[in-house]
Amino acid sequence: MSAEIIIRAFGDYYAPVGGAPPDVRELSKQTLGKQVRRVGRFIQLALIGAARCVGAETPPAHTAIYMSSRRGDLETNIEVLEQLFAHAQSPKPLSFINTVSNASCYYVARHFGLHGRSCFVTGVCFGFEMALQAALLDFQAGQVSSALAGGLDTLAAPLDVDRRRLGVPADAAIGEASHWLWLESRAPAPGDMVLDAVEAFADRAAALAWLKGKRFDPEKTLLAAGQYLSPADAAAAQTEAGISRTFAYREGRAHYDGQAGAALSAFKDEPSLDGCTLAHLNGDTEGRYAVFVARRIRA
Repeated sequence: MSAEIIIRAFGDYYAPVGGAPPDVRELSKQTLGKQVRRVGRFIQLALIGAARCVGAETPPAHTAIYMSSRRGDLETNIEVLEQLFAHAQSPKPLSFINTVSNASCYYVARHFGLHGRSCFVTGVCFGFEMALQAALLDFQAGQVSSALAGGLDTLAAPLDVDRRRLGVPADAAIGEASHWLWLESRAPAPGDMVLDAVEAFADRAAALAWLKGKRFDPEKTLLAAGQYLSPADAAAAQTEAGISRTFAYREGRAHYDGQAGAALSAFKDEPSLDGCTLAHLNGDTEGRYAVFVARRIRA
């Protein structure tokens, strides 16, 4: 059997935030087995999610890292800008360095002893999808055979101001999350999940033509609607693509930008979906679409 892109493991951190964003240093120490000093919550949560994904195993040193976030390390950027412009002071050197979003990839690589390539992707609506696509393209080109792919979203106090930045109502439930996958190239085995495709489209017609062209089994395929896809568009797309079932992984989840990162682990955790395929469709306000498809090999 030929090699495919297998999702070897999943790791998630998710927490609604009602007051001040939580101090996660103790959780980081418990998860990593040591305290990582002089880094902010963004990097701490990246490490927590990646460590939960890897667990007790050790990734190969050549493992690559692909990470996404819409806003990056907002807290550290605000801290540095306040020091510069509000207080007319030079920022702390490490804080200044950590304003570069790819710094989080460095800390993940250092913790696990990785020497592969790293890539940080940002985007308003499709950040997680584009990080997955970058990883998949490198797998297909034979450039990598093992990779950690993650999506991370954090909040910054005060929350009433951050809600305005996020464009959500003043009473909206908001949260933080760090979703990670460990991908590897090998022949699939029973119980595995295979990442089949990640695609981006300039318009709806192209996205629906691609979905219809896949000729999914209507009884064994579920459509998951991303947070930026309207309910009406999701229902119409499901009908046009000939998919009879849905997967509502976002119900009850507080708002954060990269909810798409939760879809695959939620799909894996549902025992009744053994042997099924998930097609995740997302759309933005500019009329663009993104799709990723994964299937579970029957255990």
